[in-house]
Amino acid sequence: MHSQHKTITQIISLSALTLALTACGSSNSQSNELTTPTAQLPSVLIGELTATTATTITVNQHEIPASNAEVEIDGVDGSLSDLKKGMMVAVETNGSHATEIDYDPNFKGPVQVQGNVINIAGVRLTGFDSSTIKDGDLVEVSGYNSAYNRLTVTYQQPISDPQTELEVEGVISALNTQQRTFSLGNIMVNYQQADVDGPLVNGQFVEVEGFMNGQQLLANEVDAKQHSSFDDDTDSQLAGQITWLNNDSTLMTINGQWQVSLNAQTRYDDGTVADLAIGRFVEIDALWQQANNRFVAQEIEFGSANDVVNSNSAFSVTGLVTYTQSVATINGIEFMLNNQTVFDDGLTLNNIEGRWLELEGIIADDKQTVSEVELMDGNEPLNLTGFVSADQNMQASLWGYVSEDNSLDQYLDQYVELECQWVAEDQVTACRLDD
Repeated sequence: MHSQHKTITQIISLSALTLALTACGSSNSQSNELTTPTAQLPSVLIGELTATTATTITVNQHEIPASNAEVEIDGVDGSLSDLKKGMMVAVETNGSHATEIDYDPNFKGPVQVQGNVINIAGVRLTGFDSSTIKDGDLVEVSGYNSAYNRLTVTYQQPISDPQTELEVEGVISALNTQQRTFSLGNIMVNYQQADVDGPLVNGQFVEVEGFMNGQQLLANEVDAKQHSSFDDDTDSQLAGQITWLNNDSTLMTINGQWQVSLNAQTRYDDGTVADLAIGRFVEIDALWQQANNRFVAQEIEFGSANDVVNSNSAFSVTGLVTYTQSVATINGIEFMLNNQTVFDDGLTLNNIEGRWLELEGIIADDKQTVSEVELMDGNEPLNLTGFVSADQNMQASLWGYVSEDNSLDQYLDQYVELECQWVAEDQVTACRLDD
């Protein structure tokens, strides 16, 4: 297949199609009306395959003529009949017809079954049919990330051949650089013979391909870089759930994987910028921005107003940062940086040590993972978002800060968004709700 096909395959393999969720046919859909095949199509659509015929596919509510499209299934040439409802696909078009269709599963690996809880590579699966599955069985899964380390399954099938090459993705833990092993949830990965692309550190998001050997996944490829070779300004359409949103609503993460920036030119359908919130389903018309490795939203259409909104997973903290091995520390509290973290204001991993910074991100599994890093002025009020709890001295504390005027006390045992004035070290004053 030609070079543009390689572009699409690359972005799918990196995200395992976690970028995409179609609203069509779900309770979050605004409408079930299909766009007619004659309507102008985006150059790239990424979403759930909700219907197929002998000559068409339906993705993101677009019924797309596809009889002459090249099809690739998990890296192998296929046909239209190989595509199944629920698969997350990327579709390249010429404006009226599909020219290429790619499907790559999120996971091909062993599941961990603990009662009603199903995990794979540390990612909890929802919507997974475990009626015929037992612990350790190999399965293929496609779906979308509905939250950090949570995947809603839209397609699944068992893997009967134990020699099948497996594909998993997740966040590294228990890294042992001497033995060249690390864990992805319940899977121990041995990368002694692997081709490794990018640095490996705990907290890093990686994709792994390899084969099971006893209780280990023997990796032949480990990808720790997140990048895409989409051409600049490639017009794209994606749909999914907001899993993180920064304080000023200029950057958000869709389905736990991909960043989308918003600006004054972004248009809103059935809502405004004030309606953006973690948990909301949105459909986005966007342009790809190669330099910053993100999408720039041109138009955002909101899903149902009844979407479940869970903003309590977000955090923000401002303070003096110390840094080592992908961990930023403020007031003795650790915040994980990874290959999905966005750095603003000319910041990089090489120049954040000793700087006064604002960190924003997601709290999951008792860990703070940073989505965005910004340079701040110590004379400005601190933005602090999180859960106020009592420290070892029984003082109300938020991200290691305590208030000399007891202004934090009124928020004890609450999740709050506050603005405080910094005094010195871990002391703040005049904390109030940030409205």
